[in-house]
Amino acid sequence: MKKIIFIIILLIIAVILGGIIYFNPKENTSQEGNNSSNQQNIQNDINNSDIEENIISDNSNSLDETQNSQNEGEEVDMENARIKLTVNGNEVFVRLDDNQASRDLLKMLPLTLTFEDFNNTEKIATLPNELSTEGLPSGYTPQIGDFSYYAPWGNVSVFYKDFRYSSSLYKLGTIESGTEILGNISSDFEVTIESIN
Repeated sequence: MKKIIFIIILLIIAVILGGIIYFNPKENTSQEGNNSSNQQNIQNDINNSDIEENIISDNSNSLDETQNSQNEGEEVDMENARIKLTVNGNEVFVRLDDNQASRDLLKMLPLTLTFEDFNNTEKIATLPNELSTEGLPSGYTPQIGDFSYYAPWGNVSVFYKDFRYSSSLYKLGTIESGTEILGNISSDFEVTIESIN
């Protein structure tokens, strides 16, 4: 009888131990699964953060490109481009032609230049930088009121008399009114040039 009770107790202990061993791995597996799930969530958060940063960076780059594109669009829009020359309190307005040299000039403005007379035909002043003459003819015949650029000397010219064909002379625009103001000045004079559009 004692042997039977002893065997039963051993069986009960074995069952209890078996149950403990059986259920603990599942808990460990569950914990490992939870840990793995947490790690996956953290990795997803990191990936999402990277994606958001990339999106923000891309949007920022796109905005910069859009602004640059808009600025370039403003520079290229020459349909109504005009500049003002202020001389001794008088204002002379010039409508610019649509060419690369005129665009380059606009980028330099505002400028204050000293003009002098040349050949009793034009008033000239040296620019701080050269203008691009890409796409322009090799020269032209200037007329009264022409606002021009002479590439070899790097100067702008205001013609108050007609002149012969000149190589490397490029027309920038036409004076709308006030050519006589410049033509009547005999000494050197300062001119402030600025865009009015």
